[in-house]
Amino acid sequence: MMIFIENPNLLIKEFNEVASRVQKKAFITIGIEIQKDEIENLKSYRQELSKLKEDYKKRELENEANLVYCIENSLLALEYELQMLVNIKEDKMSEAWGNLVNAQVIYGTVVRNYPFKLESETGYLERLANYEKLLFPNLFFQSAGGIIKKSHCSICKEKYGQCSHLKGKLYNGELCCRVITEMELEEISWVDNPANKHCRILTIETDGKIIDIMTLRPVNSENEKESTNAQQCITAIAGVSSKLEVNGENNNQSQSEN
Repeated sequence: MMIFIENPNLLIKEFNEVASRVQKKAFITIGIEIQKDEIENLKSYRQELSKLKEDYKKRELENEANLVYCIENSLLALEYELQMLVNIKEDKMSEAWGNLVNAQVIYGTVVRNYPFKLESETGYLERLANYEKLLFPNLFFQSAGGIIKKSHCSICKEKYGQCSHLKGKLYNGELCCRVITEMELEEISWVDNPANKHCRILTIETDGKIIDIMTLRPVNSENEKESTNAQQCITAIAGVSSKLEVNGENNNQSQSEN
């Protein structure tokens, strides 16, 4: 990857070629073994990109480091997309949903930070949104609200709000996040459009049976029920941290840091 250090335009050209190749395999009809091989190819290529980004960072080439971050994470979104299709074929529907959401979140950071104008800033996000509409049922979500007691900037480690870094922005190849270390949970609400789509209702009870919302299959054993309840709790907690650390647009939170 040394040649890319001297000419980043070659990296953009190669990225476009890789992305085009991958998207030709992002269809439900493509053989699962072909998609799995492509996932491994993407992982290997992203490892090389990560090394290149570190080199740019050491040389304090911030624009180049940010470019590699966007390319690396665009490919990660494609990897999640392929993994979602593999999950569906393997009858792993919850995992499929999780990978779709991961792709949406990851590519959202790319759109907000890409150093050049994208040919279609929302085109890929629209593709992912269509998966959500066509492949998955209507789901129910939760949103948590609370008072942030302690938090700091992931870039400089200073108390959040006392530095010039903005969450959701790239700095020398690193995404700025608000790291919350202490929070008082106030409430959890049902919402149609959550900040974190991982934070979803997993099961419903009807006619005395626990039903998996994603598959409509009954959750039979006590172990399955306990596992589902634990997953719901973990998902809710994850929703709190994800929403409050990264998604500043959510209004269902209050702050009280002194």
